[in-house]
Amino acid sequence: MAAGVPAPPFVPVALLELLARHDPARAEQVQRLGDEPPPDAVLVLGPAEQAVGQLAAALAARVPARLRCAPVEVSDRHARIAETRAVVWVFDAAASAPEAHWARLAALAGQVDEVHLALAGTEPGRGGGAALAAVRARLAEQLPRLAAAPVHLLAEGPGRLVAALVRPADYPGYRNALRVLETGLVEALGRRLTRQRNAARREIATGEALGRNRDELAGLHREAIGEWPRRFRNDLAELRGRTSLELTGALRILRDDAREQLNHADRAARARFPEQFGSAAGELARRVSEQIEDLYEITGQPVDGAPPGEHAARMGPPVPSIAPPVRSSRSVLEDRLMLVVGASGGLGLGRLAMSSLLEVTSVLGASAMPVSVGLGVGAAWWLARARRAVTERARLAQWVGGVLDELRIGLEAMVTERALAEERRLGGAVSRAVDERVAVLSARLREHERLARRAAVRRAELRSADNRSTDELRAAGAELVRLLAVPLAEPELAG
Repeated sequence: MAAGVPAPPFVPVALLELLARHDPARAEQVQRLGDEPPPDAVLVLGPAEQAVGQLAAALAARVPARLRCAPVEVSDRHARIAETRAVVWVFDAAASAPEAHWARLAALAGQVDEVHLALAGTEPGRGGGAALAAVRARLAEQLPRLAAAPVHLLAEGPGRLVAALVRPADYPGYRNALRVLETGLVEALGRRLTRQRNAARREIATGEALGRNRDELAGLHREAIGEWPRRFRNDLAELRGRTSLELTGALRILRDDAREQLNHADRAARARFPEQFGSAAGELARRVSEQIEDLYEITGQPVDGAPPGEHAARMGPPVPSIAPPVRSSRSVLEDRLMLVVGASGGLGLGRLAMSSLLEVTSVLGASAMPVSVGLGVGAAWWLARARRAVTERARLAQWVGGVLDELRIGLEAMVTERALAEERRLGGAVSRAVDERVAVLSARLREHERLARRAAVRRAELRSADNRSTDELRAAGAELVRLLAVPLAEPELAG
């Protein structure tokens, strides 16, 4: 190398390797810029196409560089950005630039370090006015690094712009490489920050979902432990109470029907009543037994090892054991004494009646005595018959009461035994179901906790890696800002 010529600067390898990890395409672009000749072209473009052509013609005669004019939509390949040392962007004061034009300017400023701004369409001596203020406001919003850059008003002539372009460049290829490197790292930092925000939102959503899942599992666990047995006991109690009410109602109906039949029964009906009532009581017991079996036959599983149907046979309908009332010898003796007493009383009443009827007595003569006796015996027979009917009804009513009491006791015992049997059977089934459900839910809760811990560890690892990467990118960006701010020594020609 000639004496007095400083060594050309180079892009730090660590920054290039960092960019290669986040944006390999831009890293290759930076390497190509280092391998190619220094750029020497000036690219003039912008929304004010007529002013772009006039400015290019004015610069061609005064700026020692290759001048190129291109539309805003020109691609990087056709614009030959690698050969461009400076970009001149011409705004149009008569119309605001669309978003696509601002995006294109940002893309160029991210690859070429030297960017000059010009504004066409203003009046001489007015200083740009509102159009210049609008351009600067959009620059502060879209391209902060160019917000303080001078904006050359073409209405006042291109002299200042020419003076800026003819100054010797200090390693434009190196500065363009730094600018590409900075752009790639800034975009990588933006992607990393976006990823962190999305990860934070996902972490919140995941935590909420895990919390809901945990609460749901805990609720199901509590329900299996407390709600299922309570519901089972309540159902059995309700079933038992409903069965008792139906049993009481059926016995009441049978008692009322028996009383009604006894009140209107003659001697023959009273003789048939015990058989009829016993048949009705047996039918009632059978119907109640069948209804109880229908109510309690929830499943066909065996009870304590007994096959289905065994308990139904063992707990059959109760049969009343109280024999129907029979007429005792004491009742016959009482009826005979009633006839004697009735005959004696009737004889006296007959005589009294006949004595009051003198004409009848004088006519009957000796026949008055038999008539008196007949009246007395008839009255006694009627009294004995009425007493026997009342006595038989009372004995039958007492027998009915005893039968109903025994039937009630038997049916209640059957209901109790059936309820206890179902409680033993279903209680065991419910206990097994609760144990199985609790085991499943406990396993799911343990798996949930395991997944939650693993997810928390994974999120912590990702946060740590993202934070390290973010800090690394921020430090690299600060280093690039420092490098771009360092003035470089201008190259000198060998003497």
